[in-house]
Amino acid sequence: MSHHFRVYLIFCSCFLLICKLDAASSAKLDFLRVLYNNDAQKFPQTQRIVVDASKALHITTDRYLSIAIDSDTIRWKWRGFDFSSKKLQTLAAGLSPTYIRFGGTYADFLHFNPEVAATIGLPASWTPQQRHAEQAFDSGYFEKPFSAADANFTMTGAQWDNMTVFCDKVGWDVMFDFNLFYWKNGLWDPTNADLLLRYSAARGVKIPAFQLGNEPNAFLHNFNFSIESDVLARDFKLLKSVLSTFSQYDASGLYGPDVTNLDRHGSARTYLQGFLRAGGCDAVTEVSIHHYYTSAKTATVRDFLNPKLLDSLAGNLRIAKNITIQECKYHKPVRMTETSSCYGGGAVGLSDAYVAGFMWLDKLGLAAKYQVTHVFRQTFYSGSYSLIDGKLNPNPDYFLSVLYKRLVVGPVFDVVSSTATLRLYAHCVRKGFYNYPDGALVVYYLNLEDQPIIFGSGQFSNGGPASADLFLLTPGDSSGLTSRFVKLNGEVLAMQGSDLPSMLPRRHVGDITVSAHSFGFIVFLSADMDLCKIYHRSKVPF
Repeated sequence: MSHHFRVYLIFCSCFLLICKLDAASSAKLDFLRVLYNNDAQKFPQTQRIVVDASKALHITTDRYLSIAIDSDTIRWKWRGFDFSSKKLQTLAAGLSPTYIRFGGTYADFLHFNPEVAATIGLPASWTPQQRHAEQAFDSGYFEKPFSAADANFTMTGAQWDNMTVFCDKVGWDVMFDFNLFYWKNGLWDPTNADLLLRYSAARGVKIPAFQLGNEPNAFLHNFNFSIESDVLARDFKLLKSVLSTFSQYDASGLYGPDVTNLDRHGSARTYLQGFLRAGGCDAVTEVSIHHYYTSAKTATVRDFLNPKLLDSLAGNLRIAKNITIQECKYHKPVRMTETSSCYGGGAVGLSDAYVAGFMWLDKLGLAAKYQVTHVFRQTFYSGSYSLIDGKLNPNPDYFLSVLYKRLVVGPVFDVVSSTATLRLYAHCVRKGFYNYPDGALVVYYLNLEDQPIIFGSGQFSNGGPASADLFLLTPGDSSGLTSRFVKLNGEVLAMQGSDLPSMLPRRHVGDITVSAHSFGFIVFLSADMDLCKIYHRSKVPF
């Protein structure tokens, strides 16, 4: 028995002797019995939140958290995605304003024809296994020999109209990924892209962002042919010249080349270098990359709580920044146009569960510190990593994303953590939804430990106990980390018919205790952050 534990037992014995066995002391006695009978129980750690308020590391926009939808959803006529559904419209609008990327593997097999009927519909029998295999293919995970004949499909004018009208209604800005597999005389053929642009321009469709192709560094592995990086750079220049002929789209952004994980794939690093060296720096508005932490086939619960795996994202972002500076001779902005927890459609029972929030929230925080302009969640709908399931029910990450959109915007601050298992990020607060003051600060945390943590809020106390709004997220039922539900401040979040739950904060004064294996947001109302006040009052970057 350790010296400290002996002292602890002596203290407990003395305490029991002086306690009268009334109702209050009985409660104390019960508490001590629990501690006495479980010497493995740990006291909560106390951590100070220390934010560097002197400078901003980056400034995020209200579209920083953006979303993606697989092009195979178009291929299968939006299987279950009812544009007229009030519930769906509410779920979609809950994430606005945002970019919506229509892309993925099937983007390179999409043919636009405004006049014909769609060439394919839902299979007569669609098993869960078939659905998952299709989603895995679209996320770049190939389990069977590739057949272009099976992959090619047509998007009709009516389908495009339904999509773009819906996006406009719910506050989504479209980023459309053109099919790169049109070729003529050794270069990409823009004929089909021109057709879609003319059709859209005639209808006043807003398309503020475009792409060309998906994960070109993996073509040789996936399709047994390649498009060299210097050729792709010329293709992007050609697309840029086509866009310049349309007054509606000549100012739209162009993003590429959508390479895969830079830390794991040498081909991705080489491809990105070659693309930028061949003129990609001038051809694209921002460099685009993809990122996944691990495979859906091998992922475990512990992976989602692994600090080293979470930190692997930082390696990707450092590589991207170094390559852009080396090849472009300046810091070219980077956006993650496709990203989630596990490639291959997501890990069933994990990527769609409470535990997925650790990877998602940490990615949003870490990417902002590394000056990523936008993070596109794969995917809004369809797949085990989706924000809403096939029956339009929100997964836990949906509610986490809504809270992020409501709370986080603007300047990003450095915040100190004394341990790798406590992840802390700090931003200015988005004012509108909860009507917070200009100088308020939001700190979001991830407690990867299996014990609670107490946050001391002295930095924001202004001479007295700090006042804060708490948005604390914990598992929604007894399934714990693998729960398909999430609680906010102890209440399970669920749709109220076709409406979102209220998602209101809990006001708190003084030090803050957060649960083991939890994450959430803490808004310090009286932080009085000068840079936040400047941002909200001027909206001029500094």
